[in-house]
Amino acid sequence: MIVLIGATNFLGPAVLQKLLDSGHKVKCFVRAGSDTQKLKEIKGEKEISPGNLNSLDSIYSSIKEAEAVIYLPDLKNTYYVKNLIGAANRAKLNRVIFIGSTTVLVPQENEEKKAKLKSEKMIEKSKLDYTILRPTMIYGSPKDTNFSKMLKFIKENNYFYTFGSGENLIQPVYIEDIAQAIINILKNEKTYRKTYEIPGKEPLTYNKMLDIVKDKTKINFKVRKMPIGPSKFFVNIYSKLSKKPKLDTGQIDRLQYDKAYPYDDARRDFEYSPINFEEGILKLIKKLDI
Repeated sequence: MIVLIGATNFLGPAVLQKLLDSGHKVKCFVRAGSDTQKLKEIKGEKEISPGNLNSLDSIYSSIKEAEAVIYLPDLKNTYYVKNLIGAANRAKLNRVIFIGSTTVLVPQENEEKKAKLKSEKMIEKSKLDYTILRPTMIYGSPKDTNFSKMLKFIKENNYFYTFGSGENLIQPVYIEDIAQAIINILKNEKTYRKTYEIPGKEPLTYNKMLDIVKDKTKINFKVRKMPIGPSKFFVNIYSKLSKKPKLDTGQIDRLQYDKAYPYDDARRDFEYSPINFEEGILKLIKKLDI
């Protein structure tokens, strides 16, 4: 049995579907009160088990009979990671796959990056047969906060905005490529106690990405380019005035960095072969009916 922790996040249903298609029995560890309707709609031998990552005992009771655990929650929550490692040790469970992020590779320093790196260090110092996968910007689910949100905005407003020149490199990865990577490494001993970057097929500039979106949506939307300096000034004011700001100056700073990563090790060890952005974004457009 495989325990899928964080099954209700936007990556969860895709991973669950791949696991079930591969013949695995799956227990979905979810927070009490979570919306599990999407999980229930997926056909296959599965169990939905409410639990609490704040409780080592709760985690232990869910994983004590598992052969492996797939951990999807954000690694910035270091206390949860510590509890999982403790529960795994008690259950004498070795195999755990963690989904991290290439955020830790961006030169910019911030509290989120520090927390994620702290979690990775805890995992590396543990006795687990771990694998950490670091995806780039994930897209392909109607619930993702990246391209789904962007496509809906473009459809409603017929314009989009960028910060800076738009010549920075990005390498977004399609959600099903992440799910397939998990299947490929699950029992692959070559991947034990290793960390892999998991990007899309090839890097492209932000401007090129928008050109592809125009072509695939058939929406000739306008692109409004915002200078970095003034944008940070106004976003700083907005973030102070808003109770729940959706943008901060750190996010604008990160847009200036290239986020392009090789995946030679992943290709060699588990035949990682992601699709290109043109194919992936077209699949998402069809899912969203845009």
